[in-house]
Amino acid sequence: MLNKKPLVVAIATAIGVASASGALTNVAYGSDENLIEEITVTGSRIKTSVSDAPRPVTVITRADIDLSGLENVADVLRNTTYNTFGSFRERSGTSFGQIALVNLRGLGSDYTAVLINGRRVPGNPMTGSSAVDLNSIPLSAVERIELLTDSASAIYGADAIGGVINIIFRDDYDGLEVEIGGDRPSEETGADTDHFNMTIGASNDKTSVMFSAEWFKRSPIFDKNRDYSKASWVPGPDGTRPRLSTDTVGISGGGNTGFEQNFSAAFQMGDCPESTYVKIRDPFGVPGDGCGFAYANRSMQTGGVERVSTFLNARYEVTDNLAVYYESRLTRAETFGRYAPAVGFFTVGADAPTNPFIDTDNPRDISVFHRFVGHGNRDESHNITEIDNIVGISGTLPNTEISYDAYVRYYEYNNRNEGDTYVLTNVLEELALSGAYDVNNALSQDPTHLAAVQLSSATLLRDISTDYTSAAVVFDGAMFELPAGSIGWALGAEISSEHYEDQYDSAREAGNILGSAGNSAAGNRSKVAFFGELQIPILDDLEVNLAVRYDDYDDFGQETSPQISVRYQPIDQVTFRLSWGEGFKAPNISQLHGELAQSFNNGRDYVRCDAQIAAGVLTEADGCASFQYENLAGGNPELSAESSESFNIGVIIEPFDNFRLSVDFYEIELTDKVTALSVQNAIDFQREGIALPSGVEIVRGAATTVNGVNIPGVIDYILKPYANLSEQKVEGFDVRAHYDYSTDGWGSFSFNLDYSEITEYSEITLAGQDRAELAGTVGAPDQRAALTVRWKMDNYVVNLTSAYIGDHGDGEYDSYNRHDISLLWATPWDGDLSVGIRNFLDEGPVLGENEGWNDSVGLYLYDVAGRTPYLSYSYKF
Repeated sequence: MLNKKPLVVAIATAIGVASASGALTNVAYGSDENLIEEITVTGSRIKTSVSDAPRPVTVITRADIDLSGLENVADVLRNTTYNTFGSFRERSGTSFGQIALVNLRGLGSDYTAVLINGRRVPGNPMTGSSAVDLNSIPLSAVERIELLTDSASAIYGADAIGGVINIIFRDDYDGLEVEIGGDRPSEETGADTDHFNMTIGASNDKTSVMFSAEWFKRSPIFDKNRDYSKASWVPGPDGTRPRLSTDTVGISGGGNTGFEQNFSAAFQMGDCPESTYVKIRDPFGVPGDGCGFAYANRSMQTGGVERVSTFLNARYEVTDNLAVYYESRLTRAETFGRYAPAVGFFTVGADAPTNPFIDTDNPRDISVFHRFVGHGNRDESHNITEIDNIVGISGTLPNTEISYDAYVRYYEYNNRNEGDTYVLTNVLEELALSGAYDVNNALSQDPTHLAAVQLSSATLLRDISTDYTSAAVVFDGAMFELPAGSIGWALGAEISSEHYEDQYDSAREAGNILGSAGNSAAGNRSKVAFFGELQIPILDDLEVNLAVRYDDYDDFGQETSPQISVRYQPIDQVTFRLSWGEGFKAPNISQLHGELAQSFNNGRDYVRCDAQIAAGVLTEADGCASFQYENLAGGNPELSAESSESFNIGVIIEPFDNFRLSVDFYEIELTDKVTALSVQNAIDFQREGIALPSGVEIVRGAATTVNGVNIPGVIDYILKPYANLSEQKVEGFDVRAHYDYSTDGWGSFSFNLDYSEITEYSEITLAGQDRAELAGTVGAPDQRAALTVRWKMDNYVVNLTSAYIGDHGDGEYDSYNRHDISLLWATPWDGDLSVGIRNFLDEGPVLGENEGWNDSVGLYLYDVAGRTPYLSYSYKF
């Protein structure tokens, strides 16, 4: 589809310096201008040169990837400064398994469109969204990665609000190359990796075929093998038992702790042996003693993965104006994660043999927060298969200069998830009531207890799949010669159909599992889209681009997305660029069609209380009691699209040879964001007279009249599916600087700096609420930077990269600095040896000043492997 090699040569020859932290700018430098020809650049379907792109595009070349020593696409993108607040990474025991996502501008992983060779990759069904699992993309097949850091719904449709990542695969290769390598972190154990890649290809005047295969394996990290996350505790201030969180790390109150039904007092169940449990004080703030559990001695921080990926690219030139191509991508992966044994609350009746109060003067029901250590650890495995096949034709129409590209695609994803060992709630409660299950000693070896463990154990299953078919055609050319040049244009259409299914086992759907939850979702979606662009040269130094896209979804409606961008270069050394556009994000199929799941959550019915106070039934002093209300949450077929408006203005300055500075300011506003209401939210809406969102309903019993006041009935249940409720705004700027310097006899140097800052990241969660500023809060650092220095001489390249993440949480989390160094040696015998140390100063993840290790912060933002020496060797036959 793309003629990329001349551009890549220019970039690699002239710049060739930026690290895999997103350090390249959007202009290709080269002493031979003939090397830079017009191609399709991310952000437009009209062929142009990268230097003429009116929107900010960052390029990560193959050389950058090789010098980073990174082994997967996720890590390459995770290190860019545009990954503002970090991204979900492989975590143990979550419903997402070992997938990895990317999150540009902090808007969310399903607000970033991920493309391969200019075509959107369907979303991963494990997330129930349009977010793409980057771990399924073979890094060995990647030629370069282009990042458009501007909204682009007018070009690529839904989900491109936060930006676009276009992963370009190799399309021509002659010969055979193999590579072997691995990482060995200096920490005690965990995160070791090994990989083997093979690329083979051949080409002639008419035919080119390239095949790439990649094997990758990474070992898990256990919490106990990292000083910051391992279980630890200190005595309380007076030498008593430790208090949760205050005096502990990696300790849960859920060991074997009993509570009075009104939570007025806590007490330990059984002997609470220290070989298994940790004795704690005032669990959850309830007075008394408790029996906690060191879950971090069992759990994995990140899971293990073994993956095999292949990519085939074949092209045949039928005539000078017609080529047929075929692309095929296959990924098979097995992943494994571990949580500590299941834990849950359940009731032990007053007459249960294991109730500690059964033989006292005051037998009573109690609540127990119990860890099922006798059942064993909760282990999660995923077996994944992903297939993506594309067949297309491209060329030029006869007797014209109009280019075309048409293709059909079939994509399939299947994941079989199995979970051991979980606990059946209803069976366990019956066994505990009868005394067959010994609540006081989960590790009892009594045959009756062991039988109860077997009877109450459950293996969970989850089947996740997506089938996606699509077809598209794009035409582009030029028309109407103007004084400053001809008008470029592109027109196209796309049709697609998708079936999504996420089927949980019946026990979880019924809420009958301790230690896990989930509700199934399934749905179909068809879409038709039409799009067009114009590139209008107003003056020799002024160009205007217009784009519009119309999308028609069968399950929620139509959206039109316009965009205008301007490029103005008054002098050779200065270029201005400006863009404005409107976009949208389609509701995810799971948000539209997810099954309703039952839950019980606390809330205060102020609507009824206010009426009772007005009628004299209650007084202000009585307050409004909190009750658990049945509620049903899930999909809402009445959702509408989320809307966005974006703006970008930038300047590029090149005051002298080999130096370039660019600054871009941007603003993105989102409205009608899909949000799930809480029970209290729904009641407050009704109390304040705010119309309940479509699909949300509070169902009450019969109303009564007291002293002439109408008193609404008691709440029976609340329907609270997803609804279009919130607003979001993000503003910031990106600075990129690049300089090349050549010496006589000492090689060449390149310097590259990327700096990104969020100046506003605000949100209105619900209608009528005040806007909340989130930039700089915990987990949302507003500054990121990356500096790369590269030296090249003869057959050697040395690369030094420093990455910076600002502080956040009002000083709760300090700033973070990580440094990588690498050496690449092109050997005389056609081999390349790459050695390096990532994080060579062994900078650990930043810990909260008060809360310590927080995996929702640390795993998203920081390196957790520690100092990591790596080595890889490739040989070209």
